[in-house]
Amino acid sequence: MNLLKKIEEPSLQIIGYVVLAFLFMYILTPLSWLFLTAFSERGSPYLEIPERITLDNFIAIFLGKRVGHGISVAHPSSLYRWVINSLILASTTMILVVLLAAPASYALSRLRFRGKSVLMTALLLMGFMPMTAKMLPLFKLCKEIGFINNLIGTAVVIASGTTPMQVWILKGFFDHIPRDLEEQAWICGCSRLETLLRVILPSVGPGLMVTAFMSFLSGWGSFTVPLILIRSEDVYPISVGLASIFTHVTGMEKTVAVEFELVCALSVIYVIPAIIVYYIFRKHLMEIKLGRMEVR
Repeated sequence: MNLLKKIEEPSLQIIGYVVLAFLFMYILTPLSWLFLTAFSERGSPYLEIPERITLDNFIAIFLGKRVGHGISVAHPSSLYRWVINSLILASTTMILVVLLAAPASYALSRLRFRGKSVLMTALLLMGFMPMTAKMLPLFKLCKEIGFINNLIGTAVVIASGTTPMQVWILKGFFDHIPRDLEEQAWICGCSRLETLLRVILPSVGPGLMVTAFMSFLSGWGSFTVPLILIRSEDVYPISVGLASIFTHVTGMEKTVAVEFELVCALSVIYVIPAIIVYYIFRKHLMEIKLGRMEVR
């Protein structure tokens, strides 16, 4: 029996290592192609080592060079415009979510009222509901109020889907702030608003950073909402712009030429802000605490 175990165990370990190596290569290969092509003089749809490393592709994006050559998928908008649109969309989403989630989560953490648990359950369900399930009524509403082809309006829609879960997360941080801190501020003559702005919000800074980080990424990485609400290529964020490159000329795929080096460079630019924001807020992500469900 011991001999059989000695024979079986190394075999299982080898199989496990082979599976892990296969998964590693499956993930690493497209990423390697993406980064190598972004720094290559001439892009290719295949994984190739570039003859010379260059930053010309990134420079070309911000100088306004367009994608494609010959019969191509060239767009009337420059690639750098997509970058600006994504920054506007993500920053607006972040600001809206923080401004809405902070007072809402503070009120849910401190106030006692009937139906509080029902309201928190509803928020949780709205946070888990897929955005695509709500897009038909949202599209009709956005059409009525002029949010179609509007970056700010699109950010409002994205923020509406992100805020419920951020309220839950931020409430967890408020729950861990002692009420004595507020009472001392009131004794010193501070109003409720002054206490919130000067005492509570600075104490819950890590929670605000987490909310800002997650809401920024929601706006930066959003694809479905901008795809449905934004029609003009001049207003595309990077996510929709990258997808449109390969669908711009329907029925002419065989004659379409794509400058893969520029597309990959734009993809790398698309990844960089998320990495930077994560690096800045990574310590605070470990401090996430969900709000407590309380029956009042």
